[in-house]
Amino acid sequence: MSSISFNSHSLQDSNIITEKVLHLTAPDMNQVLEAKARRNGSLLMSNYFTQRTIKLEGVIKDTSIEALDSRIDLIKSYLIGEEKNLDIGYISGTRRYIATLRSVVIEREHFNTSWTPFSMEFACAEPFGKDTSPTVVSSSGHTTSPFSEVFIIPGSVGACPIITLTLTTGTNVTAIKVENLTTNTSMTITRDYSNSDVLEVDCSEMTVEANAVAVDYTGVFPSFDSGSNTLRITVTGTPFNIDLGISYLSLYL
Repeated sequence: MSSISFNSHSLQDSNIITEKVLHLTAPDMNQVLEAKARRNGSLLMSNYFTQRTIKLEGVIKDTSIEALDSRIDLIKSYLIGEEKNLDIGYISGTRRYIATLRSVVIEREHFNTSWTPFSMEFACAEPFGKDTSPTVVSSSGHTTSPFSEVFIIPGSVGACPIITLTLTTGTNVTAIKVENLTTNTSMTITRDYSNSDVLEVDCSEMTVEANAVAVDYTGVFPSFDSGSNTLRITVTGTPFNIDLGISYLSLYL
């Protein structure tokens, strides 16, 4: 029986028995088609996953009518909150969804004195499941340009890493290019760098910061595929000594 919790509250124990956990159906897609002029067929203009629906079904039970009343109220209190962690045991680990309760149905008949069936439905504005903790790839002491890091992203869709560049030395550095050779996407951050500067490119939140302050850039945020990716860093200005960190959550369809 799979473990399951919402906002750190268990939905699988001796009082709430979740028999069905329906979370593997692919998310909804938003497809925009444009009809071809004066002929059959259409052109696919955009194609994005938008949201996921997760359904739970089972029974709630306790030792008496009064205890069951209290148990139902307690479980309902667990479900309050928007965009909370919905953690479901899967394979040998946990698949995490960011979810909000859409509905809860408790069909308690007059004869349900110590148990009652329930069903719940959760909406996930973030359509993909994810790991509960990030994978970190790091290397240090880079002194020549360009330098690269090849790493493998598990999962069924590409992740959105946080890329951190720490300049141990770099007072002559004037530009840093962050590029994924696998997807041919890149950005360049041009500024006057100093020793101990920390440059962070967050591909999920789409922010670029130097020492926790937003900075300008040109180009686009690098995208990443599931599988092997080659991240290349090109530095303008020498000498420099840079440590590289890559942190990401694997995503699952």
